[in-house]
Amino acid sequence: MLVLKEPFGSTLDGRGVDKLTLRKGSMEAEVITYGAALRALRVPDKNGTPVDVVLGYDAVREYETNGGYLGAVVGRYANRIAGAGCFIDGQRAALVPNEGAKQLHGGPEGFSTQVFDVEDAGEDFAVLTYTSPDGQGGFPGALELRVTYTLTGQGLSLRYEAVSDKVTHCNITNHAYFNLNGSGDILGHRLWLASSRFTPVDADSIPVAMARSVAGTPFDFTVEKAVGRDIGADDEQLRNVKGYDHNYVLDPAQGLRLAARLTGEQSGIVMETWTEKPGVQLYSGNCLETRGAKGGGDYAPRQALCLETQFFPDSPNHPEWGDILLRPGKKYDYTTEYRFGVE
Repeated sequence: MLVLKEPFGSTLDGRGVDKLTLRKGSMEAEVITYGAALRALRVPDKNGTPVDVVLGYDAVREYETNGGYLGAVVGRYANRIAGAGCFIDGQRAALVPNEGAKQLHGGPEGFSTQVFDVEDAGEDFAVLTYTSPDGQGGFPGALELRVTYTLTGQGLSLRYEAVSDKVTHCNITNHAYFNLNGSGDILGHRLWLASSRFTPVDADSIPVAMARSVAGTPFDFTVEKAVGRDIGADDEQLRNVKGYDHNYVLDPAQGLRLAARLTGEQSGIVMETWTEKPGVQLYSGNCLETRGAKGGGDYAPRQALCLETQFFPDSPNHPEWGDILLRPGKKYDYTTEYRFGVE
């Protein structure tokens, strides 16, 4: 069977959007070309019943107007860049702000707002492409992006490939919101992270240091615990962002390795996040409040959480944290996998 491709509507400015449905074994995924967004991901629970474990919308307009980046591919640089500016080989480049004085997820014309082309597709995979023009969001270089969704025997793989004709910054991730029970909040979900350090932020969500030990803090997920166990603790970092919205520095730092394990306490679904990136952003959906949820209704704060694999936030302003520049002749090529099972 070939991939199922069907119209999903049009953007406010008339761009047509398609939906692709991928299937393999007991798993099914829906991807739309607007933002290359993962709209649905159905996996069997402990009883073999399919559960849609990601949030999404029934119409393009909700993706355009509600915000939240639900399921979208985000970039050119995921997460926040302070002062809407960054350093490129020692020179400061002015970026386009979209969150106060900051830039978030590539700015107002980030990848989440673009309609991707379908380069190739089959029953269990889809390749989507987009060319970001020189100067989009303030970033130099025309950047050619390819995103490949593949349903495997274990779960869903996302491969991000990009090349640029000028030196630029590039940090691409997927902003899927996961609820492994399919409904309710995620405070009872159990989480383990392969990280003993997190990136503390100020009240404006900008890092104040690259890393701080999680030991003795509510940020310690080195031993599995419920997401909601410590989320209400009297802690400045939690107060700054109304819960968890922090980068975790992964151990070890390189290679495709296990970064996180999340368990739905009701469904029994276990999701492992594997990545080649050095960090993962845990976002507990603190500000999630949108209308037009799939099947009707609305989404509420802490109804889902994100595990965004990434370079560290505001890294373009901290070259001492490592050289992450994408240069002409080099290829950005990173994979993240979501592997599923039951307990």
